[in-house]
Amino acid sequence: MKETYTMKVHQWIKSLLIAGTCTAILAGCGNAAKSTGTSSNSGASATPAVSAITIEHDMGSTTLQAPAKNVVALEWSFADDLLALGITPAGIADDNKPEAMNKLAGKSIEYMPMGERETPDLEKIAGVAPDLIIADTDRHSKIKQQLDQIAPTIVLNSRKGSYEDSLKDFEVIAKAVGKEEEAKQRLQQHDQIMADLKKQADALKEKRVLIGVARKDGFNAHTTASYAGAVLQDLGFDNVVKGTSADPYPDTNLETITSLDPDIIFIATDDSEAITNEWKKLPVWNNLKAVKNNQVYMVDRDIWTRFRGITPAEKIGQNAIDLLTGKAQSK
Repeated sequence: MKETYTMKVHQWIKSLLIAGTCTAILAGCGNAAKSTGTSSNSGASATPAVSAITIEHDMGSTTLQAPAKNVVALEWSFADDLLALGITPAGIADDNKPEAMNKLAGKSIEYMPMGERETPDLEKIAGVAPDLIIADTDRHSKIKQQLDQIAPTIVLNSRKGSYEDSLKDFEVIAKAVGKEEEAKQRLQQHDQIMADLKKQADALKEKRVLIGVARKDGFNAHTTASYAGAVLQDLGFDNVVKGTSADPYPDTNLETITSLDPDIIFIATDDSEAITNEWKKLPVWNNLKAVKNNQVYMVDRDIWTRFRGITPAEKIGQNAIDLLTGKAQSK
């Protein structure tokens, strides 16, 4: 599947380069024909120069001649960051789920879908003529060169990034779109929101938590190195599954969960046949402290594990506090 996608990418880029060469030749001829008539006015209405912006990212540095205005986001978190800065992305790789994108934005927004995050549609990306593409380190590093043929591309660590990584990414994106002051203000607001949530968390008696995604064929714990895991850790909870950036979402079996015996379990799933449905029938599951104390909560997988970004962190924290204080009900 990936090989087929890569072959299509190379074929499409080859066509793009041929078309670009032809366009450049025609444009050159047109400019030559006009040069005599326009040379005397070349300095009549000079546009003030805009300083170039150099963006450091996971795959080096990218220079923009001006702040980006027409941006394509290939991950949910990048779309969220842009929206938090008052910019609606021209294109978003939304996994063909506009309803999820509207959930992230908190309203209906207009954008061009770019296909799946794993295999974005390069023709659609080129079709919106972006002046910046924001790609993910894990998903898109192999097609960085092809993306650069369309528009300057920066690569940031979203999929396997931590909460701290997401805050750094927010500042990088803000610099690329010329919204650094707005980012500073939004981060101050974010810090205050998280500080208020931490005060509420401090008042809770039980703090040892397990966060995981349940599928039919397994359960992935979200460790201290994961996005949601780090968010709750920052609020003062104790994530019982420690992790590293190399493996933030390890496969975790029921035996391991039993040995950890957390006070609280948050399960994110959209699989009607999730493995936890079978676990619930077993005595060992029902002997867990969290189960006996009715502290197992089903949470929205999009918000808790897919979206990431500055706004989802606030939503995860608020949802956790609301569930634990009885202000919200488990899904």
